[in-house]
Amino acid sequence: MKTYQTFRAALVTGCVFFVGCQSGGGTHATGDRQGHPDRRGAQPKPVYTVSHNPTTLAGRGTPSLDDQFRPAAWILVDGHEGQYTAVDGHPHLEWVIGKHVSTTPTFRVEVFPPLLGKPDGFKAVLQSIQTQDGTSLVYGIAADAGSFTPGATYNLLNPGPNFTIRNLMTGDVVQKIGALPPGKYAFAGGIRNEQTGAETPAVTFFTVAE
Repeated sequence: MKTYQTFRAALVTGCVFFVGCQSGGGTHATGDRQGHPDRRGAQPKPVYTVSHNPTTLAGRGTPSLDDQFRPAAWILVDGHEGQYTAVDGHPHLEWVIGKHVSTTPTFRVEVFPPLLGKPDGFKAVLQSIQTQDGTSLVYGIAADAGSFTPGATYNLLNPGPNFTIRNLMTGDVVQKIGALPPGKYAFAGGIRNEQTGAETPAVTFFTVAE
């Protein structure tokens, strides 16, 4: 299983894409909900506290902005939380969702307010790990500066007009991503409060079902 370092490299590789996102000169994805958050699969939202949050409940202590293995933000896919992993006693950053998700999933970012406040910046790389039909894909997805809303549910493949999507295999800006073939994927994101500079990574592994 690939670790966070792999996806950190992917995020760095996509830095040209991210710079382009901030310029405002790119083509934005056209949301099928006129840019409003996707409401499919809406579920009760968790209330994360110092003692009750995914990082602490996984036995990793209080979330931290200085320790990548104690994340202060979590990406849910189709409303599902994940479980943290460790190999030979060594923690991994990725959060693995055990339930299968749809071919057109939604995502939501929940944060630990004491550290992040209300972050408004989001950049991520969606990458296939292994698909049943052999499809390989890598996309960069970034919200325009100051436009991201934690706790809102977005269509992962077409999050709306305040996002830019780039195919990192071809370099092309695309309007949306096609339905995901069944298989395993990783979604490696960076969440940032542009006013305070507070930021943290979040990496979610998920499996798309038939």
